[in-house]
Amino acid sequence: MPHTNFPHPEEHSEGARLEEPTMTVQASRRRGNAGATIFAQAARCLGNIGRSFTWAWLDTVCRYRRSKIGPIWETINILFLVGGMTVVSSVVIGGRPAQNLPYIGLGMITWTAISALVNDGTGTFLVNASYITGSTMPIDLYIGRTVCKSFITFCHHIVLYVLALIFLPIYFGWLSLFSLIGLALLFINGFWVVGVLAFLSARFRDLEMIVRNLMQVIFFVTPIFWSHTLLVGARRAIVHWNPFFYFLELVRRPLLGELPPISFYVVALGVTAIGYALLYLVYRRLRPYLPLFV
Repeated sequence: MPHTNFPHPEEHSEGARLEEPTMTVQASRRRGNAGATIFAQAARCLGNIGRSFTWAWLDTVCRYRRSKIGPIWETINILFLVGGMTVVSSVVIGGRPAQNLPYIGLGMITWTAISALVNDGTGTFLVNASYITGSTMPIDLYIGRTVCKSFITFCHHIVLYVLALIFLPIYFGWLSLFSLIGLALLFINGFWVVGVLAFLSARFRDLEMIVRNLMQVIFFVTPIFWSHTLLVGARRAIVHWNPFFYFLELVRRPLLGELPPISFYVVALGVTAIGYALLYLVYRRLRPYLPLFV
């Protein structure tokens, strides 16, 4: 019978002890590489914001190139909408139109930016399908393109606030600067909102219409043309559990001379952290299949 050399138990355990540190080092390297990849992608996205803004500006110019006043038509549309809602709100809810106009106007201007980020975000990858399948441009350019277009439109609409400062007794002071913080938080969150919705809508095509219908409902349950102080008791949950309310107030309240509570900023930062974590998970899961989805 041939003699078989079985490994001695001590030799086997010694080999296991040698393999364990090696596996630990490899796992640490993988985690380190993943972390480095995340920071590299974040740095690349920040570097592409300028290119995204240029692309969005060209979109705006090309869309209104034969128009005399260009995107100001949308601003005029907001002006008539705010005027009509102010009259209706003053009659139904109460209050003087001169007092309600700044509140409703700033609410509508901010809501227009929010709804543009959400609604346009659902079709971001579908609109850019030819670029995604025929080029190697990073996808953050398409996301930034949508966010920057919403920002450019917001800048056109905020002209109405400047005009109101001239003709109406509206507060303007150092508290107004806090609206810049709210505005920054709004569009920083816009990147993950557009990214998540773009991926999910590319995978599930019916999601785009579902989101648009939901936004019409959310418009009425968000205090845009009515005050949240009208709600009492358990009904206040309508605004307490509505993340749109916090971002809306972080922009509107400082422009009306009110400092938002610290809790509003805490909620906004919490939504930001959760949102980017969700974007990371969706990106890892759906990014390899994106050319097939569009």
